[in-house]
Amino acid sequence: MAKDKGWYFATAIGLFMLAGCGSKQQLAPSEPVCLQTADKSRIMEITEDVLTRMNFVVEKYDLEAGLMKTKPLRAGQIFEFWRSDNAGPAAAAEANMHSIRRSVVLRVSEKDGRTCTSCLAQIERLSLPEREITGMSWLSGMFSDSSRVRQRLTLHPEQQEGMAWIDLGPDPELERKILALIEKKFTELEGPG
Repeated sequence: MAKDKGWYFATAIGLFMLAGCGSKQQLAPSEPVCLQTADKSRIMEITEDVLTRMNFVVEKYDLEAGLMKTKPLRAGQIFEFWRSDNAGPAAAAEANMHSIRRSVVLRVSEKDGRTCTSCLAQIERLSLPEREITGMSWLSGMFSDSSRVRQRLTLHPEQQEGMAWIDLGPDPELERKILALIEKKFTELEGPG
């Protein structure tokens, strides 16, 4: 029995370290990727392809302004192994513990025969207001009218009014991942940039 307790303790410590609970290090913002091409429309096509392969839905596509904006995408869970929007272990752990969504804004600009792409990925977490517990019989139905067979989240009108997405700031790891994928795809299609 003592071996089991030690194993559970070591697993819990490992999960906390994986989730980044010890110390959250601040990552530097991502640097734009500049490619040796003056074809802004081609970079916009590649950028759209990269984002759609990551399951983002493009909400705004403005070729003249060089702007691409996505709708918020709910973060992938541990059982969604095909999802690639969690850029690291800490992001994946956070997405499994909270309701997280991410949105991306990409800007493409031309300068001196080069096309530069910058990326800004924003993270938001869902905040649900607590409901007052008026008795022990209300405890199980605090957020849910679920049964053993079906789980269902049901919010009361006062809870829906207080529900909000809280901005957690940028996600530099995801920004770097998207920019690296854009650069890789451009190199595959057009050769070294």
